[in-house]
Amino acid sequence: MKAVVITHNYIRRRGDLTALYLHRLSSGLVCKGLDLVVVCPHAPGLLKEDTIDGVKIIRFPYLFSGIKPIVYTGNMHEIVAASLFAKVVFFFFLWSFYRAAVRACRRERPDIIWANWWIPPGLVAARIASKFRTPLVISSHGTDIALLEKGGITKSLSRYVYKRTNMATVVSTFLKQRLLKRVGVIAEDSVAVIPMPVGMEHFPRTNLPDHEVPVLLSVARYTKQKRLSDIIAAAQKVAADEIPFKILMVGEGPLETELKELAEKTGLSDRIEFIPLVAQQKLGEFYRQSDVVVLVSEGEGFGLVLVEAGLTGRPVIGSRSGGITDIVDEGENGLLVEPGDVEGLARAIKTLFEDREMRQRLGNGGHKKAIEKFATPVLVNKVYNLFVSLSRGSNKTDAA
Repeated sequence: MKAVVITHNYIRRRGDLTALYLHRLSSGLVCKGLDLVVVCPHAPGLLKEDTIDGVKIIRFPYLFSGIKPIVYTGNMHEIVAASLFAKVVFFFFLWSFYRAAVRACRRERPDIIWANWWIPPGLVAARIASKFRTPLVISSHGTDIALLEKGGITKSLSRYVYKRTNMATVVSTFLKQRLLKRVGVIAEDSVAVIPMPVGMEHFPRTNLPDHEVPVLLSVARYTKQKRLSDIIAAAQKVAADEIPFKILMVGEGPLETELKELAEKTGLSDRIEFIPLVAQQKLGEFYRQSDVVVLVSEGEGFGLVLVEAGLTGRPVIGSRSGGITDIVDEGENGLLVEPGDVEGLARAIKTLFEDREMRQRLGNGGHKKAIEKFATPVLVNKVYNLFVSLSRGSNKTDAA
């Protein structure tokens, strides 16, 4: 079985973190015997044709890329929206993307075309899938689903793409519901929930640490969506009960100064350590140092941090919002609080800090669920089974 992957984001070399989860799935599929070729944009210093971990990669150049690069930036839609010149670059980018993908499909004659993100790759892939009469899978990872909220031409383009899609995948039930609501042209049983895989090698299970002072870990961008100020406010209430603790806040983002000032204002600056975002190898060490991991975002697409915590055997506190509820089962592998409920969050933190036996039980539950539901081999099998079902002429799959 052959597949052509069409994506605007892919690892550029070994060790790169850009869309690493997509490479994990792709290399896993190759290990299962799939003949897979990735079509993605070129960037300075890269080979136009390459192979990484058995995955064949074709990289295409596009006009004005040296003057106005719009890929591998993490904010393509913002760059394109900002100026007329960027829109011109985007037009030439799409044209080059389409030509490169057509050449690859003509050469490979794939059984499946797999586009990652509905825009721009899905826009390119929808036309090509119709041209070659090849089953099309569109995988969305969160940011592109958020664009559907804009309406207007975005909605028209999404309907064009999804009308031509045999099967869509999203990383959480929350995103599936948003996709079905906003697009309206794809059936519920044609949308499968397949989360993004974690680098399991960086998050081995370890015993809970023997800390006299318990450690709470937060790994998140410093943005309003992550509600990190709620963690600080809840910590202030825990401190008022004279409970010792330490908080590690790993991340970066526009609210860094504001959060540090809040920690100072609440008298917690000696208890909260702000740590710049680090590579996954180093990140695993912070999980192993922690007693509890917290993620109380509102409208989170998935919540990969909580899976990483589960792999290491750490109990979690999450918000009852977005994709987090796919990961956290109340009382089984963690505790859930309502978004913005500072009192509830403080109670949850205090409960876990004071009950090591509960931390151990929830950590065990988290590890069990992470291995059974979110381990890379499990997710690779889901994608593989989906491809097999489509190549045999069926839109139904057990991947959902």
